[in-house]
Amino acid sequence: MVEPTSNSEPAEAAFVARCLLGPGVVGASRKISMLDLRVWAALCGLLHTQHLSARGEQDPDIAHPLARTVETTGYQLAERVCADVGGTQYRALLRSLIRLADTRACVQTVERDPELAAQLVRAGYVPLIGEVWLATMRLDLRSHREWGALKASTSVKVEIGHWTAQQIVAGRCTWLDLDLLRELGSGLAARVWIALEAWARWPQRSMDGREECAIGLGAPALQSLGVGNYGRLERARNALNRAGAQLVSVDPAYENVGCERRGGGWSLVVRRVCGSKARTQARQGAPWRSQGVAAAKRQRQAGRAERAQVRAAIHASLG
Repeated sequence: MVEPTSNSEPAEAAFVARCLLGPGVVGASRKISMLDLRVWAALCGLLHTQHLSARGEQDPDIAHPLARTVETTGYQLAERVCADVGGTQYRALLRSLIRLADTRACVQTVERDPELAAQLVRAGYVPLIGEVWLATMRLDLRSHREWGALKASTSVKVEIGHWTAQQIVAGRCTWLDLDLLRELGSGLAARVWIALEAWARWPQRSMDGREECAIGLGAPALQSLGVGNYGRLERARNALNRAGAQLVSVDPAYENVGCERRGGGWSLVVRRVCGSKARTQARQGAPWRSQGVAAAKRQRQAGRAERAQVRAAIHASLG
């Protein structure tokens, strides 16, 4: 959800990420899987990097399709999204790109006039990405290994939607850690983590550098957190407790995520490190942090060399 910080026009006003509990809605025409979200986040990150590098020479006109088109390779995209470059992952990325191209987002903003009892509601339906172009050599590919060998030379061009590009250039985004998303997997824990990262209604920094908040588990919150389809609230709370325990075990920036009874009702109580920069620093030394495909290959080669030396020593002792 996004909500303007002033009564200015949406194209000019700064937006901040909000939970789905307040006014305004950002929805989608179809369900977006965690893989689709990771692919979209990776493409947005590429556009952000491209825009920053082009600013020194000339600020590009984001309205032009070429200015918001990112170019990468299948190898690089698979490394960013999946931390792996196998043919299975690459073809999953292609299917995800096709699904994203068919997805439209519903954006609704609510502007209040403090002097009048009136609200201005703006709604729009915008594409997440536009054209997708792939360029590769046509070969007779039979195995996953052959697909993997070809990906490094596959050119991928993706046009980012105009509205999405505007939010990226203006910094109206919630930046997601792709390594952490991969570690959380495709279940409820990843969805809860994304919702908490995008939620801006947190208290001021406490004395110990932590912030705590209680989200009332009403119908809007249950839908936002991904447990709105449970028939019984007890099952929804149990699912949130399991997702919170997984989130805390993976993300060192979160200390507690669980359901508690507060003020006569149930709430999701969250305690975490205060500030996005502080949370980023807390996650730097996490064991799930990917060092890149090249580093993983070097580690495997070193492991094979070490095992070869051990086998040679055993053969020598037996000989």
